[in-house]
Amino acid sequence: MDGVEIIELELVKKQERGSIFQFENRDSSKLILVKRKKGTVSGAHYHTGKSPMKDPETVVFLDGEFELILKNVKTKEESKQTYNRPIMFKLAPFIYHKIVALTDIVLLDMNSIDDDKDDTIKGDSVE
Repeated sequence: MDGVEIIELELVKKQERGSIFQFENRDSSKLILVKRKKGTVSGAHYHTGKSPMKDPETVVFLDGEFELILKNVKTKEESKQTYNRPIMFKLAPFIYHKIVALTDIVLLDMNSIDDDKDDTIKGDSVE
């Protein structure tokens, strides 16, 4: 879908103790660590790009399984995909996104709470 980039994280090392992944970072003074319980919904909104940190919005999923529901608000193109591995996604403005936690999940939102304040259009009405 235009405006959506899904990036597999680079697996640097896999060993008996576990795995190490790396990814490119953004210029943000703060990041948000988010933990969500199985069955909860996050997002259900889109951004207009007023905030530079939301153009694109970048989220890194660290652990768990989730369903990512996307819709381009302008073209009405939709997609739904389930992920259960570390990934990063980048969403351009006007990409509605809804995250359904199929297990407990952990993610990093690569911006601050303040970046979200004036640039979030909420609601399932765009679905």
